[in-house]
Amino acid sequence: MPNYLRAILYIVVVLLAIGAVVGVGAWLASRHYQPTIDKLNEQVTTCGNLRRQADATIFTQNNAITALQIAQLARGKSAKENVAAAGESAKDDYGKANAVLSESVTGHDLCAAASSAFDAELSKERAK
Repeated sequence: MPNYLRAILYIVVVLLAIGAVVGVGAWLASRHYQPTIDKLNEQVTTCGNLRRQADATIFTQNNAITALQIAQLARGKSAKENVAAAGESAKDDYGKANAVLSESVTGHDLCAAASSAFDAELSKERAK
């Protein structure tokens, strides 16, 4: 057998041996790392599901916050209108109270004088 054929044969055998070693190494590595890869894939799936659940919860909470803000604005507007209406309806009562307070008080006992002034005003109101 010529030397060049023998050299080619050795090269082919060496390449087959290297291929076999690489193949066996890859097979052993896959057997060793496959459980870890499966566990990591499961964790990635779980994280994705949890993220979707969190996104849905956040979306729901943001909608609820927006609804509460809209309701708060409506209540604030209604409260301002009610305060304005109450102030308008109380003008007459404030005027009457100021009239009673501006009456001159005679005597040294201010409590008795104020009591009699309010009693007089109450009598006027009941007479109407």
